[in-house]
Amino acid sequence: MRDSISRWQSQGINVVIVGNGNAVFAESFREEFEIEGTLLVDPELAAYRAAGLRRGRAEIASPRLVVNAFRAYKEGARQTGVEGDPWQLGGVFVIAPGGDLRFAYRSREAGDHASPEDIEAALSSSAPPVDESALPPSPFARVIDEFRPLLDISPLGSFDRIGFQRHALGFDPSDLDVDLFGQRCLVTGANSGIGFESARALADLGAEVVLLCRNAERGEAAAESIRTSTGNRRVEFFKLDMSDLNSVDAAAIELGKEPVDVLIHNAGLLPNERIESADGLEMTFATHVAGPHRLTRGLRSALMRADGARVIWVSSGGMLTQRLRLDDPQWRSRDYDGVAAYAETKRAQVVLAELWAKEFADSKVTVNSMHPGWADTPAVADSLPRFHRVTEAILRTPAEGADTVVWLAASPASEGKTGRFFFDRRPARTHWIPSTRESRSDRRALWELCEKLPSRGSGT
Repeated sequence: MRDSISRWQSQGINVVIVGNGNAVFAESFREEFEIEGTLLVDPELAAYRAAGLRRGRAEIASPRLVVNAFRAYKEGARQTGVEGDPWQLGGVFVIAPGGDLRFAYRSREAGDHASPEDIEAALSSSAPPVDESALPPSPFARVIDEFRPLLDISPLGSFDRIGFQRHALGFDPSDLDVDLFGQRCLVTGANSGIGFESARALADLGAEVVLLCRNAERGEAAAESIRTSTGNRRVEFFKLDMSDLNSVDAAAIELGKEPVDVLIHNAGLLPNERIESADGLEMTFATHVAGPHRLTRGLRSALMRADGARVIWVSSGGMLTQRLRLDDPQWRSRDYDGVAAYAETKRAQVVLAELWAKEFADSKVTVNSMHPGWADTPAVADSLPRFHRVTEAILRTPAEGADTVVWLAASPASEGKTGRFFFDRRPARTHWIPSTRESRSDRRALWELCEKLPSRGSGT
Protein backbone atom coordinates (compact mmCIF):
# COMPACT_ATOMS: atom_id res chain seq x y z
CA MET A 1 0.00 0.00 0.00
CA ARG A 2 2.84 2.38 0.81
CA ASP A 3 3.92 2.48 -2.83
CA SER A 4 0.40 3.35 -3.99
CA ILE A 5 -0.49 6.11 -1.53
CA SER A 6 0.99 8.95 -3.56
CA ARG A 7 -0.87 7.82 -6.67
CA TRP A 8 -4.14 7.48 -4.78
CA GLN A 9 -3.80 10.95 -3.30
CA SER A 10 -3.10 12.43 -6.74
CA GLN A 11 -6.45 10.95 -7.77
CA GLY A 12 -8.22 12.78 -4.92
CA ILE A 13 -8.39 9.73 -2.63
CA ASN A 14 -7.79 10.54 1.03
CA VAL A 15 -5.69 7.94 2.83
CA VAL A 16 -6.03 7.73 6.63
CA ILE A 17 -3.74 5.44 8.62
CA VAL A 18 -4.69 4.59 12.22
CA GLY A 19 -2.24 3.08 14.69
CA ASN A 20 -2.49 2.34 18.42
CA GLY A 21 0.94 3.58 19.48
CA ASN A 22 1.76 7.05 20.75
CA ALA A 23 2.24 10.17 18.64
CA VAL A 24 6.06 10.08 18.84
CA PHE A 25 6.16 6.51 17.60
CA ALA A 26 3.74 7.42 14.80
CA GLU A 27 6.01 10.20 13.56
CA SER A 28 8.99 7.84 13.59
CA PHE A 29 6.93 5.33 11.63
CA ARG A 30 6.05 8.01 9.06
CA GLU A 31 9.68 9.02 8.61
CA GLU A 32 11.05 5.47 8.45
CA PHE A 33 8.56 4.23 5.86
CA GLU A 34 8.11 7.61 4.13
CA ILE A 35 4.37 7.38 4.61
CA GLU A 36 2.15 10.11 3.22
CA GLY A 37 -1.47 10.75 4.12
CA THR A 38 -3.22 11.38 7.43
CA LEU A 39 -1.73 9.45 10.36
CA LEU A 40 -3.85 9.10 13.52
CA VAL A 41 -3.16 7.42 16.86
CA ASP A 42 -5.85 5.49 18.73
CA PRO A 43 -4.33 4.12 21.98
CA GLU A 44 -7.80 3.32 23.38
CA LEU A 45 -8.56 1.13 20.31
CA ALA A 46 -11.92 2.87 19.79
CA ALA A 47 -11.64 2.76 16.00
CA TYR A 48 -10.43 -0.85 16.09
CA ARG A 49 -13.39 -1.87 18.23
CA ALA A 50 -15.89 0.03 16.06
CA ALA A 51 -14.47 -1.66 12.96
CA GLY A 52 -14.74 -5.13 14.49
CA LEU A 53 -11.03 -5.86 14.20
CA ARG A 54 -9.62 -8.93 15.88
CA ARG A 55 -7.39 -9.02 18.92
CA GLY A 56 -5.69 -11.99 20.58
CA ARG A 57 -2.53 -13.93 21.21
CA ALA A 58 -3.74 -16.95 19.23
CA GLU A 59 -4.11 -14.79 16.12
CA ILE A 60 -0.66 -13.24 16.58
CA ALA A 61 0.95 -16.66 17.12
CA SER A 62 -0.45 -18.17 13.92
CA PRO A 63 1.55 -21.01 12.31
CA ARG A 64 1.73 -18.85 9.19
CA LEU A 65 3.44 -16.01 11.07
CA VAL A 66 6.92 -17.10 9.92
CA VAL A 67 5.81 -17.20 6.28
CA ASN A 68 4.14 -13.79 6.55
CA ALA A 69 7.19 -12.30 8.28
CA PHE A 70 9.53 -13.66 5.61
CA ARG A 71 7.34 -12.24 2.85
CA ALA A 72 7.37 -8.82 4.55
CA TYR A 73 11.14 -9.01 4.97
CA LYS A 74 11.57 -9.65 1.23
CA GLU A 75 9.48 -6.56 0.52
CA GLY A 76 11.82 -4.43 2.63
CA ALA A 77 9.80 -4.21 5.85
CA ARG A 78 11.77 -4.46 9.11
CA GLN A 79 10.30 -4.89 12.58
CA THR A 80 11.78 -2.34 14.96
CA GLY A 81 10.09 -1.16 18.17
CA VAL A 82 6.59 -2.04 19.28
CA GLU A 83 4.14 0.48 20.70
CA GLY A 84 0.52 0.18 21.76
CA ASP A 85 -1.31 -3.13 21.97
CA PRO A 86 0.89 -5.85 20.37
CA TRP A 87 -2.06 -8.27 20.20
CA GLN A 88 -4.27 -6.00 18.09
CA LEU A 89 -4.73 -6.89 14.43
CA GLY A 90 -5.58 -4.43 11.70
CA GLY A 91 -7.62 -4.13 8.54
CA VAL A 92 -8.39 -2.04 5.47
CA PHE A 93 -11.61 -0.19 4.71
CA VAL A 94 -12.64 1.82 1.66
CA ILE A 95 -15.36 4.37 2.34
CA ALA A 96 -16.90 6.31 -0.54
CA PRO A 97 -18.04 9.95 -0.35
CA GLY A 98 -21.36 9.91 1.43
CA GLY A 99 -20.33 7.08 3.76
CA ASP A 100 -20.95 3.95 1.67
CA LEU A 101 -18.61 1.13 2.63
CA ARG A 102 -16.98 -0.18 -0.55
CA PHE A 103 -14.48 -2.61 0.94
CA ALA A 104 -13.81 -4.21 4.34
CA TYR A 105 -10.92 -6.49 5.18
CA ARG A 106 -10.19 -7.62 8.73
CA SER A 107 -6.88 -9.39 9.28
CA ARG A 108 -7.25 -12.92 10.62
CA GLU A 109 -3.66 -13.28 11.83
CA ALA A 110 -0.38 -11.37 12.03
CA GLY A 111 0.88 -10.48 8.56
CA ASP A 112 -2.49 -11.12 6.90
CA HIS A 113 -3.23 -8.18 4.62
CA ALA A 114 -5.79 -7.23 1.99
CA SER A 115 -4.93 -7.89 -1.64
CA PRO A 116 -3.72 -4.72 -3.43
CA GLU A 117 -5.86 -5.74 -6.42
CA ASP A 118 -8.98 -5.91 -4.25
CA ILE A 119 -8.24 -2.49 -2.78
CA GLU A 120 -7.73 -1.00 -6.24
CA ALA A 121 -11.04 -2.47 -7.42
CA ALA A 122 -12.86 -0.99 -4.43
CA LEU A 123 -11.42 2.47 -5.17
CA SER A 124 -13.18 2.52 -8.53
CA SER A 125 -16.18 4.87 -8.68
CA SER A 126 -18.24 1.97 -10.01
CA ALA A 127 -17.47 -0.36 -7.09
CA PRO A 128 -20.67 -1.55 -5.37
CA PRO A 129 -21.21 -0.91 -1.65
CA VAL A 130 -20.63 -3.67 0.90
CA ASP A 131 -23.64 -4.54 3.03
CA GLU A 132 -22.57 -5.46 6.58
CA SER A 133 -25.86 -4.52 8.21
CA ALA A 134 -27.05 -8.09 8.61
CA LEU A 135 -24.12 -10.43 9.08
CA PRO A 136 -25.37 -14.03 9.34
CA PRO A 137 -24.69 -16.10 12.44
CA SER A 138 -21.78 -18.49 12.30
CA PRO A 139 -22.67 -21.68 10.42
CA PHE A 140 -21.41 -23.50 13.50
CA ALA A 141 -23.74 -21.62 15.88
CA ARG A 142 -26.20 -24.47 16.40
CA VAL A 143 -23.46 -27.04 16.92
CA ILE A 144 -21.64 -24.71 19.32
CA ASP A 145 -24.79 -24.26 21.42
CA GLU A 146 -25.45 -28.01 21.42
CA PHE A 147 -22.01 -28.83 22.80
CA ARG A 148 -21.63 -25.76 25.01
CA PRO A 149 -22.82 -27.45 28.25
CA LEU A 150 -20.28 -30.23 27.73
CA LEU A 151 -17.44 -27.83 26.96
CA ASP A 152 -18.32 -25.55 29.88
CA ILE A 153 -17.88 -28.12 32.63
CA SER A 154 -14.76 -26.29 33.85
CA PRO A 155 -13.99 -22.58 34.29
CA LEU A 156 -10.75 -23.11 32.34
CA GLY A 157 -11.61 -22.90 28.68
CA SER A 158 -14.97 -21.36 29.54
CA PHE A 159 -14.52 -18.33 31.82
CA ASP A 160 -11.38 -17.23 29.95
CA ARG A 161 -10.89 -15.55 26.56
CA ILE A 162 -10.92 -18.88 24.75
CA GLY A 163 -14.36 -19.53 26.21
CA PHE A 164 -15.64 -16.15 25.10
CA GLN A 165 -14.34 -16.56 21.57
CA ARG A 166 -15.92 -20.01 21.36
CA HIS A 167 -19.25 -18.79 22.75
CA ALA A 168 -19.20 -15.72 20.50
CA LEU A 169 -19.32 -17.98 17.45
CA GLY A 170 -22.88 -18.75 18.50
CA PHE A 171 -23.93 -15.11 18.94
CA ASP A 172 -26.43 -13.61 16.52
CA PRO A 173 -24.72 -10.50 15.04
CA SER A 174 -28.08 -8.75 14.74
CA ASP A 175 -28.81 -8.94 18.48
CA LEU A 176 -27.14 -5.58 19.13
CA ASP A 177 -28.15 -3.91 15.88
CA VAL A 178 -30.31 -1.50 17.89
CA ASP A 179 -30.80 2.22 18.39
CA LEU A 180 -31.18 3.21 22.05
CA PHE A 181 -31.87 6.90 21.40
CA GLY A 182 -34.39 8.09 23.96
CA GLN A 183 -33.43 5.49 26.56
CA ARG A 184 -31.78 6.44 29.85
CA CYS A 185 -29.22 4.05 31.33
CA LEU A 186 -27.62 4.21 34.78
CA VAL A 187 -24.37 2.32 35.37
CA THR A 188 -22.74 2.11 38.79
CA GLY A 189 -18.95 1.82 39.10
CA ALA A 190 -18.58 3.00 35.52
CA ASN A 191 -15.21 4.76 35.67
CA SER A 192 -13.22 1.64 34.68
CA GLY A 193 -13.38 -2.02 33.72
CA ILE A 194 -16.67 -3.71 32.89
CA GLY A 195 -18.76 -0.76 34.06
CA PHE A 196 -16.88 1.63 31.78
CA GLU A 197 -17.14 -0.68 28.77
CA SER A 198 -20.85 -1.24 29.43
CA ALA A 199 -21.45 2.50 29.61
CA ARG A 200 -19.41 3.13 26.47
CA ALA A 201 -21.23 0.43 24.50
CA LEU A 202 -24.65 1.76 25.51
CA ALA A 203 -23.60 5.30 24.61
CA ASP A 204 -22.35 4.01 21.27
CA LEU A 205 -25.84 2.58 20.68
CA GLY A 206 -27.29 6.05 21.20
CA ALA A 207 -28.53 5.88 24.80
CA GLU A 208 -28.34 8.63 27.38
CA VAL A 209 -25.89 7.23 29.93
CA VAL A 210 -25.28 8.31 33.52
CA LEU A 211 -22.06 7.09 35.14
CA LEU A 212 -22.60 6.60 38.88
CA CYS A 213 -19.20 6.70 40.59
CA ARG A 214 -17.90 7.72 43.99
CA ASN A 215 -14.69 9.35 42.68
CA ALA A 216 -15.58 12.60 40.95
CA GLU A 217 -12.28 13.03 39.12
CA ARG A 218 -12.31 9.52 37.65
CA GLY A 219 -16.01 9.66 36.92
CA GLU A 220 -15.76 12.94 35.02
CA ALA A 221 -12.73 11.68 33.08
CA ALA A 222 -14.58 8.47 32.13
CA ALA A 223 -17.65 10.41 30.98
CA GLU A 224 -15.52 12.70 28.83
CA SER A 225 -13.66 9.73 27.36
CA ILE A 226 -16.96 8.11 26.36
CA ARG A 227 -18.30 11.34 24.89
CA THR A 228 -15.15 11.68 22.82
CA SER A 229 -14.93 8.07 21.62
CA THR A 230 -18.63 7.67 20.77
CA GLY A 231 -19.61 11.19 19.74
CA ASN A 232 -22.58 10.89 22.10
CA ARG A 233 -22.88 14.07 24.16
CA ARG A 234 -25.65 12.63 26.37
CA VAL A 235 -23.17 11.06 28.77
CA GLU A 236 -22.81 12.47 32.26
CA PHE A 237 -21.29 11.71 35.64
CA PHE A 238 -23.27 11.57 38.90
CA LYS A 239 -21.50 11.23 42.23
CA LEU A 240 -22.70 8.21 44.20
CA ASP A 241 -21.09 6.05 46.87
CA MET A 242 -22.89 2.70 46.74
CA SER A 243 -21.60 1.77 50.21
CA ASP A 244 -23.25 4.82 51.79
CA LEU A 245 -27.02 4.39 52.14
CA ASN A 246 -27.56 8.12 52.66
CA SER A 247 -25.78 8.74 49.36
CA VAL A 248 -27.91 6.06 47.71
CA ASP A 249 -31.16 7.51 49.06
CA ALA A 250 -30.27 11.02 47.87
CA ALA A 251 -29.24 9.72 44.44
CA ALA A 252 -32.48 7.77 44.06
CA ILE A 253 -34.52 10.90 44.69
CA GLU A 254 -32.57 12.92 42.12
CA LEU A 255 -32.19 10.21 39.48
CA GLY A 256 -35.77 9.04 39.89
CA LYS A 257 -37.23 12.30 38.64
CA GLU A 258 -37.12 10.86 35.13
CA PRO A 259 -37.87 7.32 33.90
CA VAL A 260 -35.01 4.84 34.07
CA ASP A 261 -34.82 2.35 31.19
CA VAL A 262 -31.71 0.46 32.30
CA LEU A 263 -30.12 0.10 35.74
CA ILE A 264 -26.82 -1.77 35.90
CA HIS A 265 -25.47 -2.75 39.32
CA ASN A 266 -21.75 -3.05 38.59
CA ALA A 267 -19.92 -1.19 41.38
CA GLY A 268 -17.68 -3.52 43.31
CA LEU A 269 -14.56 -3.97 45.39
CA LEU A 270 -12.52 -6.72 47.03
CA PRO A 271 -10.74 -5.47 50.15
CA ASN A 272 -8.02 -7.54 51.80
CA GLU A 273 -9.15 -6.63 55.30
CA ARG A 274 -12.48 -5.95 56.95
CA ILE A 275 -13.60 -2.35 56.55
CA GLU A 276 -16.86 -0.86 57.76
CA SER A 277 -18.99 1.51 55.72
CA ALA A 278 -20.37 4.76 57.07
CA ASP A 279 -23.46 2.79 58.13
CA GLY A 280 -21.45 0.20 60.06
CA LEU A 281 -21.75 -2.52 57.42
CA GLU A 282 -18.93 -4.67 56.10
CA MET A 283 -17.78 -2.76 53.02
CA THR A 284 -18.22 -5.56 50.48
CA PHE A 285 -21.74 -6.28 51.73
CA ALA A 286 -22.57 -2.58 51.72
CA THR A 287 -21.36 -2.05 48.15
CA HIS A 288 -22.60 -5.28 46.53
CA VAL A 289 -25.81 -5.96 48.44
CA ALA A 290 -27.19 -3.17 50.64
CA GLY A 291 -26.52 -0.28 48.25
CA PRO A 292 -27.85 -1.90 45.06
CA HIS A 293 -30.96 -3.19 46.83
CA ARG A 294 -31.62 0.26 48.28
CA LEU A 295 -31.08 1.94 44.90
CA THR A 296 -33.45 -0.47 43.16
CA ARG A 297 -36.05 0.23 45.84
CA GLY A 298 -35.57 4.00 45.48
CA LEU A 299 -35.82 3.87 41.67
CA ARG A 300 -38.77 1.47 41.57
CA SER A 301 -41.20 4.12 40.42
CA ALA A 302 -38.79 5.46 37.78
CA LEU A 303 -38.26 1.93 36.45
CA MET A 304 -42.02 1.35 36.32
CA ARG A 305 -42.52 4.57 34.34
CA ALA A 306 -40.19 3.34 31.58
CA ASP A 307 -41.50 1.05 28.85
CA GLY A 308 -39.97 -2.29 29.79
CA ALA A 309 -37.07 -1.26 32.02
CA ARG A 310 -34.20 -3.67 32.59
CA VAL A 311 -32.17 -4.18 35.77
CA ILE A 312 -28.89 -6.08 35.52
CA TRP A 313 -26.77 -7.28 38.45
CA VAL A 314 -23.11 -7.92 37.55
CA SER A 315 -22.22 -10.90 39.71
CA SER A 316 -19.16 -13.14 39.49
CA GLY A 317 -18.35 -16.76 38.70
CA GLY A 318 -16.71 -16.80 42.13
CA MET A 319 -20.14 -16.98 43.72
CA LEU A 320 -20.45 -20.57 42.44
CA THR A 321 -18.08 -21.65 45.23
CA GLN A 322 -20.10 -20.14 48.09
CA ARG A 323 -23.54 -20.49 49.61
CA LEU A 324 -25.69 -17.70 50.97
CA ARG A 325 -24.37 -16.92 54.47
CA LEU A 326 -26.74 -15.03 56.76
CA ASP A 327 -25.43 -16.22 60.13
CA ASP A 328 -22.68 -13.56 60.02
CA PRO A 329 -23.03 -11.48 56.83
CA GLN A 330 -21.01 -8.61 58.36
CA TRP A 331 -18.05 -10.84 59.31
CA ARG A 332 -18.12 -9.76 62.94
CA SER A 333 -17.47 -13.21 64.43
CA ARG A 334 -15.48 -14.84 61.61
CA ASP A 335 -11.86 -14.32 60.62
CA TYR A 336 -12.16 -12.04 57.63
CA ASP A 337 -11.51 -13.52 54.19
CA GLY A 338 -11.86 -10.93 51.44
CA VAL A 339 -12.25 -13.44 48.61
CA ALA A 340 -14.91 -15.39 50.49
CA ALA A 341 -16.74 -12.17 51.45
CA TYR A 342 -16.70 -11.11 47.81
CA ALA A 343 -18.08 -14.47 46.62
CA GLU A 344 -20.78 -14.55 49.31
CA THR A 345 -22.06 -11.11 48.35
CA LYS A 346 -21.99 -12.04 44.67
CA ARG A 347 -24.14 -15.07 45.56
CA ALA A 348 -26.48 -12.71 47.40
CA GLN A 349 -26.73 -10.53 44.28
CA VAL A 350 -27.96 -13.48 42.21
CA VAL A 351 -30.59 -14.29 44.83
CA LEU A 352 -31.69 -10.66 45.06
CA ALA A 353 -32.03 -10.44 41.29
CA GLU A 354 -34.37 -13.44 41.38
CA LEU A 355 -36.37 -11.92 44.25
CA TRP A 356 -36.62 -8.55 42.54
CA ALA A 357 -37.84 -10.28 39.38
CA LYS A 358 -40.76 -11.62 41.42
CA GLU A 359 -41.29 -8.19 42.97
CA PHE A 360 -41.72 -6.73 39.46
CA ALA A 361 -43.70 -9.71 38.17
CA ASP A 362 -46.84 -7.67 37.48
CA SER A 363 -44.92 -5.08 35.45
CA LYS A 364 -42.80 -4.96 32.30
CA VAL A 365 -39.61 -4.49 34.35
CA THR A 366 -37.16 -7.38 33.99
CA VAL A 367 -34.37 -8.22 36.43
CA ASN A 368 -31.48 -10.54 35.67
CA SER A 369 -27.97 -11.27 36.89
CA MET A 370 -24.88 -12.34 34.97
CA HIS A 371 -21.25 -13.13 35.40
CA PRO A 372 -18.59 -11.77 33.04
CA GLY A 373 -16.04 -14.59 33.22
CA TRP A 374 -12.41 -13.84 33.97
CA ALA A 375 -11.88 -10.30 32.71
CA ASP A 376 -8.68 -8.27 32.85
CA THR A 377 -9.94 -5.32 34.88
CA PRO A 378 -8.10 -2.93 37.21
CA ALA A 379 -9.99 -4.46 40.16
CA VAL A 380 -8.68 -7.94 39.37
CA ALA A 381 -5.11 -6.70 38.91
CA ASP A 382 -5.20 -4.74 42.20
CA SER A 383 -7.12 -7.17 44.42
CA LEU A 384 -5.97 -10.52 43.02
CA PRO A 385 -2.41 -9.87 41.83
CA ARG A 386 -1.33 -13.53 41.97
CA PHE A 387 -4.38 -14.72 40.03
CA HIS A 388 -3.82 -11.90 37.54
CA ARG A 389 -0.17 -12.83 36.98
CA VAL A 390 -0.99 -16.51 36.40
CA THR A 391 -3.99 -15.95 34.11
CA GLU A 392 -3.12 -12.66 32.38
CA ALA A 393 -2.47 -14.36 29.04
CA ILE A 394 -5.97 -15.86 28.92
CA LEU A 395 -8.07 -13.15 30.58
CA ARG A 396 -10.91 -11.58 28.66
CA THR A 397 -10.83 -7.92 27.78
CA PRO A 398 -13.17 -5.69 29.82
CA ALA A 399 -15.30 -5.24 26.67
CA GLU A 400 -15.67 -9.02 26.35
CA GLY A 401 -16.63 -9.22 30.01
CA ALA A 402 -19.22 -6.48 29.45
CA ASP A 403 -20.77 -8.10 26.38
CA THR A 404 -23.58 -9.90 28.20
CA VAL A 405 -24.32 -6.81 30.30
CA VAL A 406 -24.89 -4.82 27.11
CA TRP A 407 -26.86 -7.68 25.54
CA LEU A 408 -29.18 -7.87 28.55
CA ALA A 409 -29.56 -4.10 28.62
CA ALA A 410 -30.16 -3.48 24.92
CA SER A 411 -30.96 -6.51 22.80
CA PRO A 412 -34.50 -7.37 21.69
CA ALA A 413 -33.39 -11.01 22.08
CA SER A 414 -33.28 -10.58 25.88
CA GLU A 415 -36.61 -8.76 26.11
CA GLY A 416 -39.05 -10.34 28.53
CA LYS A 417 -36.44 -12.62 30.11
CA THR A 418 -36.39 -12.16 33.87
CA GLY A 419 -35.18 -13.77 37.08
CA ARG A 420 -32.34 -15.61 35.36
CA PHE A 421 -28.58 -15.85 35.60
CA PHE A 422 -26.68 -15.36 32.32
CA PHE A 423 -23.20 -16.11 31.08
CA ASP A 424 -22.13 -15.14 27.56
CA ARG A 425 -25.71 -14.42 26.45
CA ARG A 426 -27.10 -17.75 27.61
CA PRO A 427 -28.89 -18.78 30.84
CA ALA A 428 -26.45 -20.55 33.17
CA ARG A 429 -26.60 -22.73 36.26
CA THR A 430 -26.55 -20.84 39.55
CA HIS A 431 -25.31 -23.84 41.52
CA TRP A 432 -22.45 -26.15 40.55
CA ILE A 433 -22.15 -27.66 44.04
CA PRO A 434 -25.23 -29.02 45.90
CA SER A 435 -24.00 -27.61 49.22
CA THR A 436 -24.28 -24.04 47.90
CA ARG A 437 -28.07 -24.20 47.50
CA GLU A 438 -29.98 -21.90 49.81
CA SER A 439 -33.37 -22.60 51.39
CA ARG A 440 -36.53 -20.56 50.93
CA SER A 441 -36.14 -19.27 54.46
CA ASP A 442 -32.58 -18.12 53.64
CA ARG A 443 -33.86 -16.21 50.63
CA ARG A 444 -36.62 -14.61 52.65
CA ALA A 445 -34.15 -13.72 55.41
CA LEU A 446 -31.85 -11.98 52.89
CA TRP A 447 -34.73 -9.87 51.59
CA GLU A 448 -35.85 -8.93 55.11
CA LEU A 449 -32.29 -8.06 56.08
CA CYS A 450 -31.93 -5.69 53.12
CA GLU A 451 -35.33 -4.14 53.71
CA LYS A 452 -34.57 -3.36 57.37
CA LEU A 453 -31.12 -1.83 56.92
CA PRO A 454 -31.18 1.71 58.32
CA SER A 455 -29.11 4.59 57.07
CA ARG A 456 -27.50 7.29 59.19
CA GLY A 457 -30.02 9.89 60.17
CA SER A 458 -32.97 7.55 59.58
CA GLY A 459 -33.79 7.51 63.25
CA THR A 460 -34.15 3.71 63.35
